[in-house]
Amino acid sequence: MPDAESFIAGYTPADRYRVAFASNGKVGPELRDDNLAFRIEIAKSLVPLPDSANDDLIRDLYDAETLYSKASFGVYHQFVACLAQQLLERGGERNIAHYLACVFRSQDAYFSSQCVKLTSRARDRAVAIIDEQMKRTDDPRPPYYQTIRDNLARNQDT
Repeated sequence: MPDAESFIAGYTPADRYRVAFASNGKVGPELRDDNLAFRIEIAKSLVPLPDSANDDLIRDLYDAETLYSKASFGVYHQFVACLAQQLLERGGERNIAHYLACVFRSQDAYFSSQCVKLTSRARDRAVAIIDEQMKRTDDPRPPYYQTIRDNLARNQDT
């Protein structure tokens, strides 16, 4: 098994199974996630150097951690906040859409995902993408999009 740094550097979508939420179907204290220990190892390497990960890994980790948060009734705050920050700073329709799809999976994931400080450029891009998504009449968006959009609009420059 490669070490965390090698895994991060060489990550492709084919590696998703290694970091995906792998639940035993239980919740709370009975929950077991076969990939949790490896994700924690990845988190320890990624949080100090988030730019070392590609967008696919950031999205896959955010997906896994927000699903884990929902089932565990908890969150690895620093990791989820880092992943949310990366999705929003990197921007683009795909990253912002992924953020929006996962952010409200649990209250803990939501609060950790709001602990970001964005550059004005990233903030403005994210708000513009959310505004465009909310304008699409053929694809109705959940009402929480407006809440996220307003929270991001108030975010201060780093």
